Amino acid sequence: MCNWAVFGLVGLGFLLEGDAQENYLIGLIGVFSIVSGFVGHIVINTFYKQNFTLGETALGLGVFAVTALIFLVSWVTSILSVLGFYIGLTLLTVLVVGFLAYVFARYGVRGAFDRFDVIPTSRAGRKK
Repeated sequence: MCNWAVFGLVGLGFLLEGDAQENYLIGLIGVFSIVSGFVGHIVINTFYKQNFTLGETALGLGVFAVTALIFLVSWVTSILSVLGFYIGLTLLTVLVVGFLAYVFARYGVRGAFDRFDVIPTSRAGRKK
């Protein structure tokens, strides 16, 4: 929690300030800080020989979904400035690419697919 309290809140502050000041570089510092929080979480999990818990996974996906929804609503209703759009798009793209890179590096391509396959079948045929 301390990791996310530092990196997440600092990142959010830089994202908001980058949008307010119309400065893409400040927004990128916020994106970098949020990505650093994610990387820090992975390092801490590795150090303590842990995986992401189901609660952490659900919270992360939920926060991402709410963030993406707010971004889309802001874009559709034209509340978002052009620079804010680019900062938000950068953040969401980096988070998706980072998530996929983590899953592929951790489980491999086949293992990553198997983790999200809701209707699994055995390699020899249909699962009974």
